[in-house]
Amino acid sequence: MSPQRIIPIIDYASPAGKNFLTKLLSLRKRNDESVSAKVAGVIARIRDKGDAALFAYTKEFDGVSLTAKTMRISRAEIEKQAAKAAAPLQSAIREAAKRIRTYHREQHGCEFSLSTPEGNLRQIVRPLGRIAVYIPGGHAVYPSSVLMNVIPAQIAGVAEIVAVTPPRARLDPGIAFALKLCGIDEVYRIGGAQAIAALSYGTQAIRPVDKIVGPGNAWVQAAKRLVYGTVDIDSIAGPSEVVIVADGSADPSWVALDLLAQAEHGSGDELAVCIATGRQVAQNIADATVAAIDASPLAETFRKLPAHAISIFWTLNRKAAFDMVNILAPEHLEILTKTAENDLRLVKNAAAVFLGAFSPVALGDYFIGTNHVLPTGGAARFSSPLGVESFLKRMSVAMVSEKGLKKAAPYVSTFARAEGFVHHAMSVERRLD
Repeated sequence: MSPQRIIPIIDYASPAGKNFLTKLLSLRKRNDESVSAKVAGVIARIRDKGDAALFAYTKEFDGVSLTAKTMRISRAEIEKQAAKAAAPLQSAIREAAKRIRTYHREQHGCEFSLSTPEGNLRQIVRPLGRIAVYIPGGHAVYPSSVLMNVIPAQIAGVAEIVAVTPPRARLDPGIAFALKLCGIDEVYRIGGAQAIAALSYGTQAIRPVDKIVGPGNAWVQAAKRLVYGTVDIDSIAGPSEVVIVADGSADPSWVALDLLAQAEHGSGDELAVCIATGRQVAQNIADATVAAIDASPLAETFRKLPAHAISIFWTLNRKAAFDMVNILAPEHLEILTKTAENDLRLVKNAAAVFLGAFSPVALGDYFIGTNHVLPTGGAARFSSPLGVESFLKRMSVAMVSEKGLKKAAPYVSTFARAEGFVHHAMSVERRLD
């Protein structure tokens, strides 16, 4: 048996606390350049060779021989596998889908029209035409991610949604049921960087898409980073992370389980941080976390995690706690305080916030309707959860009258000639002759 897990308790205001926070921030920014270099070669070859390269890489990386015909998973196979999903799982998927649709129907692009001295200006919104959802195929399967990625795209009005998943002996029944429920029947058994490249550039058998969404391993994330610009992507998804702000009203055993819920992914790159408002609160939560690890069926996994994976900071006041939250800009933020609703006003940077003792992150991961495709690694400073607007594009529309042109032309001419663009100026000046 491994030695008992030691949970670091850190004074946020101390030099050691600042150094530990700096370490956490730096660990989130790691990028494996060797993976990126290999992925670049995969992308280039598939871009140039199409299906032949795609099938060769699938054979090399997944040990599966594919053809254009066998690469696509038929509707009959999806339905057959969907029928094998356990009844409780089918019910959970149906109920979650309802809630995800209800929440996301409230999201919409902003269209408007206004009159100006020059004429009429409008903003109109159009859906993307074709998007792809990447469904991971490692040891774990994620039917919930199918719902989270597909449903907002459908509400946005995306006409074509294609799904890809690494080849398995059989399509997972839960995944199949989620695909069937959402009506997705263009599904390919391909994965990894080769799938991202095929979706971005197209092959003889797969038409290219406008955007790729969905989680994946380091190879998938590197590929998404490299194809961005040819297609849009949701984000570069890093390891899962949670920050929990807790005061003396929080049940330490509940906080402990919420920390372990993030750490149990087990890669060691996940981030589970508690910020306690007081040294004794921190100690109580650390003790409860050690006890929860000792009682856990995954105890050995938790004991092998690096020291930074689960940590507890303490601060002297609420302001300091939320200053740290805003620096970390976490993927998930739980506020387990007596004044949780009021404390929300202190939050500037977080992707998904869960208020109060009865709102653990797991609810948002699976069921209540908010999206679990979230920016990680501090990207919540500038980006948002996946939503309907992620599948929309805005267009500006201008219709200027002759009177409006006469009013605007002198200003446009002044700007254009100052910047050295003579024909920009002439294009408005000539219309006044």
